Amino acid sequence: MCGLKKHIQTYILIVLFFAYVVSLLFNSNLWGNILSPTVAFVAAAIIWLESKKVNTYQWSWRVLFLVALSWGITDFAWLFTEHILLIDPHTISIFIHLYLVSNIMIAIFCGLYFYYNIKKWNTVQLLLDVIAIGTIIIVSIWMIMFSKMEINSLFNEGFIATFLYLFFDFISISIILIVYTSSHVKNVSRAMHLIIASIIIFVLCDLYFIYLNFADKYVANTLIDGFYMLTIVFIAFAAMEEAENPSKIVKVCKLELPENYGRPKVVKWLFSLPFILYILGIMSRITFIHIVGVIIAYWLIRGYVQTAIKNEHLLKTEKQLNDILDQTVQERTKELIKVNETLNNLSKTDALTGLYNRRYFIEYVDSLIDSPLEKSFAIFYMDLDRFKAVNDAHGHEMGDNILRKIAARLEIWCPPDATLFRVGGDEFAMIVEGDTSEKLLNWYAKEIVKLCEKTILIPPYSFQLGVSVGISRFPTDADERNLLIKYADIAMYQCKKNYLGKRFAFFDSWLSKEIQRKHEIELLLRHADFKEEFKLYYQPQYRSSDNTLVGMEALIRWNSPSKGFIFPGEFIPIAEETSMIIRVGEWVLDEALRQIKNWNEKYSQDLKIGINISPKQIDQEDFINWLKQKIRKSGVKPEWIDLEITENSAMSSETSMEELFTSLAEIDINISIDDFGTGYSSLSYIKRFDIDRLKIAKELIDNIASDKNTLLIVKAIIMMANGLGLKTIAEGVEEEEQLKILKELSCDEIQGYIYGHPVPADVFEREYLVKSVILEG
Repeated sequence: MCGLKKHIQTYILIVLFFAYVVSLLFNSNLWGNILSPTVAFVAAAIIWLESKKVNTYQWSWRVLFLVALSWGITDFAWLFTEHILLIDPHTISIFIHLYLVSNIMIAIFCGLYFYYNIKKWNTVQLLLDVIAIGTIIIVSIWMIMFSKMEINSLFNEGFIATFLYLFFDFISISIILIVYTSSHVKNVSRAMHLIIASIIIFVLCDLYFIYLNFADKYVANTLIDGFYMLTIVFIAFAAMEEAENPSKIVKVCKLELPENYGRPKVVKWLFSLPFILYILGIMSRITFIHIVGVIIAYWLIRGYVQTAIKNEHLLKTEKQLNDILDQTVQERTKELIKVNETLNNLSKTDALTGLYNRRYFIEYVDSLIDSPLEKSFAIFYMDLDRFKAVNDAHGHEMGDNILRKIAARLEIWCPPDATLFRVGGDEFAMIVEGDTSEKLLNWYAKEIVKLCEKTILIPPYSFQLGVSVGISRFPTDADERNLLIKYADIAMYQCKKNYLGKRFAFFDSWLSKEIQRKHEIELLLRHADFKEEFKLYYQPQYRSSDNTLVGMEALIRWNSPSKGFIFPGEFIPIAEETSMIIRVGEWVLDEALRQIKNWNEKYSQDLKIGINISPKQIDQEDFINWLKQKIRKSGVKPEWIDLEITENSAMSSETSMEELFTSLAEIDINISIDDFGTGYSSLSYIKRFDIDRLKIAKELIDNIASDKNTLLIVKAIIMMANGLGLKTIAEGVEEEEQLKILKELSCDEIQGYIYGHPVPADVFEREYLVKSVILEG
């Protein structure tokens, strides 16, 4: 009976559809308008009835029912408007929005199907496929449909509807291609194959309809409408197929490889589309090159991702085997629990002094903080003074004996409410629970200082040591273990610095604010994601004689996710101290070279980019060869590079600097002496160095209009530079009067707020490069 019903439904739908097609072929507008909603309503009824028999993905089929239903309702409204109300539906813009409902429903169906299947795929590979497929689809659609059109024709009254058609079609076709790419063919049912075919036809019809609409060539009840209706018929057939052969939800096994491992399928075919468009002359060469770059990058990254997927699969398999092994081991080691408890007790003890060790110290602090009683306690952090000198002079064995003596004294004295620890080297700690009044803790600290300052006799030697003690309190100073220990250590460090002061100190936030900030920035700097947190800003440099853009200076900016914007004047010195400036400087150089190559090639310019170089970078072994490799790898012309070295750095090591500048000049790299006029420069030094520019310091420029002596200094610098054949550039020029004076003094180039603030690359390109090219043109 069910089979007969299916056949009847099929025959009715086929007959109606072919009748509709015949009406289109014979240009029968009336019959076309009558049969179109009839086919759609019949298809909708079939989808609804068949969806009731489906147990899996039922909501998806209800959405497909709405596709057919909304189409039928809109077609019926078209019939009523044209033949009953005698109004031309083409003149009513609401219809284009009504037909959009079907696009929305198809996109929703694709989204639901994607959601049901996403657990079967590797997320990284899926994201990679989304980017690659989306890029190819967008570019191809643009090339095929819109590249030849006047851009103004896109922005007509139907622009929003057209955009929404393209938007939902793009979502649908992208998801379909991604799903088909990522799934095993055996897991894609025949019903789903029919739906995929119908959606592809529907999207292609939409694209052709949009083209006809823009070209003002669309005529209702033509073959394109027949193809639209074919998609709805296919969906109805898919519903009948699904009801007869229901899809099974494939459960994902954690140890199985994801479905999108090693299955490029549609991607290979899709990637051939740009080649076809290029051969047909639809796609330009530059666009083709970019797309080929995307494809190459995709395959390179894909290879890495596929390897990672396989490795992850192997790791999961290994983990399962390890879990089985662990379970077996646990079952056979129950008798070792007591032994483990004994070992645990031993692990809490320092082998040298017999005191508790650092591991137990941390556990103890955590237990006090987590205690529901929330008792106050204090941490004493102690570091022996002059111990290192004794240890170095008399050997580690003598040093161990001294540590044992100190530990014994402290242990004998230790109050009942306190617990002692040796936390490493010559560092000890004590936790005082209960009464943490400043008076009591002061007394404890004084006693500890007295004990440690007493002479230590180890025949034939006697030693006089001391101790520095830092104290922090819970919860007064902090309620977290790491902070409590850190604050006690900071307080102890303050005592270490103050040799003549008292030997103990309580943590006080204002005393350690600078140290904490420095430590925080150092830690943030070490763990910073350069690509995400650092950014280069660019400040323009102009030739003073004709106000022509000649280059820019690259200036680093840091926006920390946790601390916000951190000024270069704050983090650069810390980077210098910790040698992190090597990594920071390398990132700046790579980014600046990449940017200047892009700009100069894009705008056919020979602009120079100023890059600040740290003395620590220069002091690196084989700096010149390292720099040559960077230039060769980036493809940048050496003459585009202007290395800026501060005056003090250049003058502090004259021999090495002279050799360095000569080597740089040999490879055509420009060299500027930065902050010139603020250090201890000498004319004899400048004469010996093979440099290109003197960059006059902002401190001089600030006062050039108000201070006669400063004016004379700047004038002398410019005259000296001209005499030596060097260019001059003034930095920090902010006022018209300053600019006027510098031009009168024949300063070659200008940099400062008067021409522009440092800005990100995109803003710089828009505000300076594009305008510069327009002016030149």
